[in-house]
Amino acid sequence: MQRIGRSRLFVEPPIRILGPLVIRADTRIGAFSEIARQVEVQAATLGRYCEIGPGCLLGATGHPTTWLSVSAFQYKKGAWSWHPSAADAEVIDPEAGGRQSFRSVGPDLATIGNDVWLGANVVVLRGVTIGDGAIVAANAVVTKDIPPYTIAAGMPATVIRPRVPDDLRDELLALQWWRHSPNQLSGTPYDDPAAAAAHLAGRIGDLEPYDPGFVELAKPPRRAAAPQKKRRRLF
Repeated sequence: MQRIGRSRLFVEPPIRILGPLVIRADTRIGAFSEIARQVEVQAATLGRYCEIGPGCLLGATGHPTTWLSVSAFQYKKGAWSWHPSAADAEVIDPEAGGRQSFRSVGPDLATIGNDVWLGANVVVLRGVTIGDGAIVAANAVVTKDIPPYTIAAGMPATVIRPRVPDDLRDELLALQWWRHSPNQLSGTPYDDPAAAAAHLAGRIGDLEPYDPGFVELAKPPRRAAAPQKKRRRLF
């Protein structure tokens, strides 16, 4: 796991991280969510029981579109300061004067609900909400909100069809079954959503929500660099 700057990761245990994960802003991930390899979170929160496919980019931040250039040389000193031709260049603070920056998180987090499946290489832009129970097909680019319990695909992503009938969707949203742990849900007929909803409606009121609280996932210690062969540097 790689964290950029002072970003922090808070999780509701347990979660599974199956490969390299890049965090660029403070991030929260709900319990029983599984994150595949090569996922990058720039500005997003995730609910419970999510399945995030490999190569996803969540809460994609931007570059300036109203400045002279889209390049980071204008505002990020470290981008090119390693080269003598840019070592003395001045940069501009994107947040100067209290303005909303194209790269800051602010209120523009992407919000990914509970029981959401994002296929491989899905890009979710900042400020977008993906509703509970939604599915987004591989390689989609999500530029606007996706309603709960729908299936979306495409560039930009559009809703293809509902995942369940409207009345069952409303029942599942009211139950909020994801508040509970797999142990508490044991015995539910998972392979029949309508029967599962009916089963849970009769017992979920007696269940205390699973509430482990969020904990910060410690940043892994930096490993000593292994000796490397001398590489030719490109100029």
